Amino acid sequence: MAKQQANELLSEREAAEFLEVPMIVISSWRKKGLLEAKQIEGQRGFFYDRETLQQVKQVAQRLAKLGIPSPVSAVIHKKIPVRWMTQLLGISRQRIYQLVPGQLTVENALALLERRSKDNPELNRIYRALKEMHQSGQL
Repeated sequence: MAKQQANELLSEREAAEFLEVPMIVISSWRKKGLLEAKQIEGQRGFFYDRETLQQVKQVAQRLAKLGIPSPVSAVIHKKIPVRWMTQLLGISRQRIYQLVPGQLTVENALALLERRSKDNPELNRIYRALKEMHQSGQL
């Protein structure tokens, strides 16, 4: 492998360590098409672009500051954890699914937060941060 290429690509194990997730998770995301991987002729395994992983990590760190659990997974799946939303909004899982049919995508989470953030400064802060990340294409 060329030296320049080695600096830009991480093995599956290195990618898992970089994102601080189990290697099986990286493999699963690759198989589902959620995380792009490359194969290099003459090399075994899959390799991941360092810059892409760095972008994922930066967004995940911002989500972690908002209190979102499993922030790397939230970035990769582009979904907000339902359990977190139930705690944040003080409503049941069932009620969330009544209000938002289907999966709790970022768009659906933003719609829920927008309705409730007007009178709550903390929810408003979280809503604005998520909206900014979504509008910029990070989520």
